[in-house]
Amino acid sequence: MRISHKNKFIFFSNPKTGSESLREMLTPYSDVLDIPYRKVTKEMPFYSHISPKEVKCIFEEMGYDFDDYYKIVCIRNPFNRLVSLYEMIFRKWPVKPPFDLWLKSTKTKGKGGGGKNHDRWRMYGTYSLKNYVSDDDGNILVDKIICLENFNEDIPKLFKTLNIELPSDFKVVKKNVRSRKRKIADYYSEKSKKLVYKRYQWEIEKFNYQFPE
Repeated sequence: MRISHKNKFIFFSNPKTGSESLREMLTPYSDVLDIPYRKVTKEMPFYSHISPKEVKCIFEEMGYDFDDYYKIVCIRNPFNRLVSLYEMIFRKWPVKPPFDLWLKSTKTKGKGGGGKNHDRWRMYGTYSLKNYVSDDDGNILVDKIICLENFNEDIPKLFKTLNIELPSDFKVVKKNVRSRKRKIADYYSEKSKKLVYKRYQWEIEKFNYQFPE
């Protein structure tokens, strides 16, 4: 995540949505950078993939006006995102579990993608966007949702909204872009395809995502 008290923004690092790229671009304009979850203290509670609901509570305790900040998060086609997370989790395993079996075991809230308590990137990595950015009453706590697929067009617009003048040689950063031998569609059976459509219906419909044929 990134926080700027000067430019009044909070960026939430939704796992596997291009968030590391945007974090790097926002770093020069940020007052608060994130830390690993295991290094969280009362004085520095802002860890890498902290949710908007958590930050709102912390802001209230610190005396900051959460509503006074422009709150940003990224999203990605859930079919692509889940494959990316799966490959990241099991990248060092000699034999990966079947994708369908792993996907079925995950949740869109609660334990999410599993793992240890400090593995918030894994936990939040299978959250539906609505669950990640909402409070307990279902209210959306962010102002801007940027699609990874539209980074080149939307990032410069974001900086303009934040009243940040970019240098003439500014380029959109894209980190952790990995090529795969398998196509995204090859990971899915008809059953797991339907499961994703059901679990992530809100974001699929809202952002017009399609299954990558």
